Amino acid sequence: MNFIDIYFTGKTRPALFYYGWMVVFASFICHMFIFGVPTVMLPLLYGPMSEEFGWSRSDVTILASTKFISGAIAAFFAGQFIQRFGARVTTLITSLVVGLTMICFIFITELWHLAVIGIFLGIGSISLVITVKVIVSRWFHGRIGLALGLALLGTSAAGSILTFVLEPLMIEYGWRTAVALLSTGIWFFALPFFLFIARERPEDINLTTEGIEPNSKTREDNLPPQFLNFSQTVKGKTFIAMGVGVFLIGFVDQGMLQHTVEFIDKDAGLGRELARWAFSTIMLISILGKICFGWIFDKIAIKGVMFCYLTIGLGVVLAFPVGGMETLIIFCIARGISHGGTIVDVPYMCRQAFGPAILPRTVGTMTMILSAGFAAGPYIIGTLYENSGSYDSAFYLCIVLSLIAAGSLFFVRTSYRNWLKTQD
Repeated sequence: MNFIDIYFTGKTRPALFYYGWMVVFASFICHMFIFGVPTVMLPLLYGPMSEEFGWSRSDVTILASTKFISGAIAAFFAGQFIQRFGARVTTLITSLVVGLTMICFIFITELWHLAVIGIFLGIGSISLVITVKVIVSRWFHGRIGLALGLALLGTSAAGSILTFVLEPLMIEYGWRTAVALLSTGIWFFALPFFLFIARERPEDINLTTEGIEPNSKTREDNLPPQFLNFSQTVKGKTFIAMGVGVFLIGFVDQGMLQHTVEFIDKDAGLGRELARWAFSTIMLISILGKICFGWIFDKIAIKGVMFCYLTIGLGVVLAFPVGGMETLIIFCIARGISHGGTIVDVPYMCRQAFGPAILPRTVGTMTMILSAGFAAGPYIIGTLYENSGSYDSAFYLCIVLSLIAAGSLFFVRTSYRNWLKTQD
């Protein structure tokens, strides 16, 4: 009998606390190093790349676009892979892919190298995000929004500290070697910790999903057919409406995030040092945003997600007046809080609408759609900038898309959540 049996299942003594929170913590560590670091480091690399090679902003954002395109494709298959082989095996593979790809930054000398690097980063990191979403959603029901918000803090945590780690490394070793050195967090911390702590399902250690009684009629093996048929689910109005909203908000959120440093540095004229601090501040504030929005989602469901999408549009509006410290602080607060709700929205809506039985496939497919938005946003915004010499037209587009994304959720029905209420 190991320490998990003794201290968390209550077999030999009262459990210290619900073990699902340990799974959340392990998922957070993995999300931080395997998805967070590779994602938030990209805006910090565009400037050095452009200076060394003379590449344009749309050129360097190919790295992000190919990352999210390949991630979108991988996401379609990742859910099925997790369903068949489990979260632990998937995490092992994604760790290897992302870690080795970060080491390969050492060899970048041509523009097409960015595309190849981006492809493998996308395959590994997006698959890891789906793994985290699925495993946490299996452990929680009553407080799933909060649990997901905490598990998916990895991007925010990485962004809040990475600028202070990566910049000195780039000064000392250059941007290529700096990225390779960051991969050590995967090899020596994230992967070993996750494999030691995480369990696939509560049943694996004789526990039940948080918020559901042990002998409840709402367990997976007692669900009605409507929550077991994936092919019918993706044809429904709810899935389509959710997909529209998720794609558009992904476009806006990553489009803004990937251009934040360059926008503040050059277009707002505030310099790279202040841009670096602003980016870190946005990611730090997004930690609060993820926790708060997770709690809001639990309280008011889809209306909470709609509110999140509207705040993302507000964050874009507040980019226009940025030109000094006061306006920059207001922009950072709005962007940080609104950014916190993204990524948490997908697993939350999928579980509330479609239930847990086909969760790996619904989360995987919806993450594919989200990643397609992630891929389109940075490149299109970069292209609009190159054509006009300003971000104004891109920002107007993002505001409109945020409103459409929020409006699309009017057509989303939380069928599983509503069915659960009838079982009480």
